[in-house]
Amino acid sequence: MMRRQRAFTLIEVLVATVILAILSVMAHRGVAETRLAVERTRAHMDRVREVQRAVTLITADFRQLAPRPVRALVGDGYRPALERDPNAINLVELSRAGWSNTIGAPRGTVQRVLYLVEGDKLIRRHWQVTDATLANEPVSRELLTGVDRVQVRYLNASREWQEQWPQLGTPAPIALRARPLAVEFLIVLSDYGEIRRVIEVPG
Repeated sequence: MMRRQRAFTLIEVLVATVILAILSVMAHRGVAETRLAVERTRAHMDRVREVQRAVTLITADFRQLAPRPVRALVGDGYRPALERDPNAINLVELSRAGWSNTIGAPRGTVQRVLYLVEGDKLIRRHWQVTDATLANEPVSRELLTGVDRVQVRYLNASREWQEQWPQLGTPAPIALRARPLAVEFLIVLSDYGEIRRVIEVPG
């Protein structure tokens, strides 16, 4: 006698369907978690690159600090090559050498740079001419976001840290070109905490 072919019962079909649904949900959750992890990793790497670019640019600016005073925006006076007033809104303003000029623009190689904090953003501004006037608008660049605090200090010839530059009491001709031995730049970020760099200023 021929054996009767055995078919799947309704219960077996239902059990297989349930198992397949569970596996599908697990696979979908795994893919979603993997995608979320990738997005978080990408965001973290973007943030790390943002911080690295900012620190590299700040370091380069101070390492190439030039003893080059600039004309005041108004009047016939001059402003120091490095200027920091603790009571001012700006963090620091400086003249830096090594400004590349690959297109041969009619300008020098010394760039006037200014740093300031607006809200939670660290901003870098520079002028297209070294001796700018009120007619010359600066070029602004957002370096960092999520900034809680920024502090800049300067190491003088007596190996003492100062928060103001030029130092009080420095004769005007010397103050215009005075440079510190080193600059300490401290940035406090909301996500990474403190980032501190001590930058030696070449003599």
